Amino acid sequence: MDIQDKIIMVTGGGSGIGRETALALAAGGAEVVLTYNTGRDAAEKTFTECARLKGKAHMFHLDVRDKISIESLARAVSKEIGGLDALVNNAGVIAWKRFSQHDDADIEQQIAVNLMGLIRVTHAFLPQLSRKQQAVIVNIASVVGKTGYADLSVYCATKFGVRGFTQALARELPDHVRAYNLNPNLTATRMTNFSGEDPARVAGVVVRALREEFEVPSGGDIDVEQVLS
Repeated sequence: MDIQDKIIMVTGGGSGIGRETALALAAGGAEVVLTYNTGRDAAEKTFTECARLKGKAHMFHLDVRDKISIESLARAVSKEIGGLDALVNNAGVIAWKRFSQHDDADIEQQIAVNLMGLIRVTHAFLPQLSRKQQAVIVNIASVVGKTGYADLSVYCATKFGVRGFTQALARELPDHVRAYNLNPNLTATRMTNFSGEDPARVAGVVVRALREEFEVPSGGDIDVEQVLS
């Protein structure tokens, strides 16, 4: 898909991979719809930079745990902007600790944001994506959605779930709407105490996924480490 002048939403776009993806999209000529839940100041900075790069951008508050928040945003985007051409489901949280140390809040938040939120956002925006001639969904999964890791039990479960959801959804989508899993390795964001791969490089892979530069079928995996190696 040619991203020039396409309307592309990035959830969790105020920092990390989301911020770098939004900036890369704006630099490539896309009209970015940036969402944030916390960290409004950081989101506003990203929004301002996107608007400067493209000349036009949008910023909305979104709590992916809240069905009403999601549905309200879907209506606003459809009415005010004309609907999405592409969606990057990036918002995520992590509790990096032994499963025995998780409390209910740790468990519920990771599932609510990483899996349920992604599914609900996709469900809410799929009608407008389907109305476009071409549409792409990129779900930010993870290499830990392919292999389990100690201290990341619930996070791994959510990312395994994301990959399964994307694979199954792709079998239901019409041919002009395609979905992909993008699997970063450890990436230097706040979630990892800034250890790992440069998020700007990961964002570059996200943009290439939206452009469908990889020979991967809809529902398939794009492993960032393999692309960047």
